[in-house]
Amino acid sequence: MNAESPIGRETVVTRNEEPVAVEADRTVVMMSVEQGMYFGLEGVGGRIWALLDRPRSVGQLCDELVQEFGVDEPTCRREVVSFLQDLHRARLVQLHDPPSDSLRPPASA
Repeated sequence: MNAESPIGRETVVTRNEEPVAVEADRTVVMMSVEQGMYFGLEGVGGRIWALLDRPRSVGQLCDELVQEFGVDEPTCRREVVSFLQDLHRARLVQLHDPPSDSLRPPASA
């Protein structure tokens, strides 16, 4: 997925392996040795980072955040997509196109 591709509900997000992250006083502090930069995430940003402990779709992230924070889904998706774009530009996450239907596991009955 390139930087110009739109981020949709089915877009899968994964953390990049490189930044070292620790939580300190309710803030996620990350250091990218490769980039020589520090990053800090607070509040919902830190929660999104925690949810990305495994690959998740934008829809899965939003579903969780809507439940936790009581925000409406359109607002949540707009804010989450904007935040993910920032993380992607900072090379902290990777964005993956959703799997095609032929690659998805069959729905359980």
